[in-house]
Amino acid sequence: MSSMSVALGLYSVYKEFQRDLESTLLRVKAIGYDGVEFYGPFIHEPEKIKDLLEEIGLVNCGWHTEWKLLQADTIDATLDYHARAGTTNIIIPALGGPWQIGHKMSEDCADVWVQYAARINELAKQAEERNLRIGYHTHAHEFDTHFGESTPWSLLSDNTHSGIILELDTGNCIEAEADPARVIADHPGRVQLVHCKPFSRTLGHETFIGSATDDNDWPAILAACSRSGTEWLIVEHESETEYPQFDGAERCYAGMLEQLEKLCN
Repeated sequence: MSSMSVALGLYSVYKEFQRDLESTLLRVKAIGYDGVEFYGPFIHEPEKIKDLLEEIGLVNCGWHTEWKLLQADTIDATLDYHARAGTTNIIIPALGGPWQIGHKMSEDCADVWVQYAARINELAKQAEERNLRIGYHTHAHEFDTHFGESTPWSLLSDNTHSGIILELDTGNCIEAEADPARVIADHPGRVQLVHCKPFSRTLGHETFIGSATDDNDWPAILAACSRSGTEWLIVEHESETEYPQFDGAERCYAGMLEQLEKLCN
């Protein structure tokens, strides 16, 4: 088997996760996942999360943590929570875009993204003191927004230091008409976490890993991951009607396992 581990992004089963933490984690483990990536606010005591994960046998491979929780007046408490919860990687889920996180769309420009990169570098230094890493998760707008020859993706990747994780989301990348395998290959050692998101150009998120309708080229993507030092393949599906919640999580795990077996043969 590949040395890459497979986790479930809990955003995929967020309704279940909000309803019952323990039963959700038990079910994730029963499917076969090695770890989980958390999403959302800090609802539970961090020690409870750490103890549950250790008892169940799952790794906390990351936590999507909002930008507002990484500011000067919030960063210390945020880092403390993650250290106590056993988080390994703190991932900024989004900046800019249609959500206008950090800045308004009217303010979008290259200088804004260069400033974000500088701030992320600073955050990484603080996180390293707690044995934590900082990363950034991509959406479509980082690839299809252009400032001359630059994009938010190129500005972040060029202006953050090599220890910053670039968490590529394959579905979002395809949505922006970019090639996930090429992006990963072009940034060796940087894409330690990959959001493996099934995506169809015709059906959107109503597909799953292993379906003929999924437009991800998994053999090429996983080969690029293997060569580039990816540590975690994090399944994130966003189907709301055809394969919601654990239905999609189970289908995607089976599909990913099949792809990994092919990679190793």
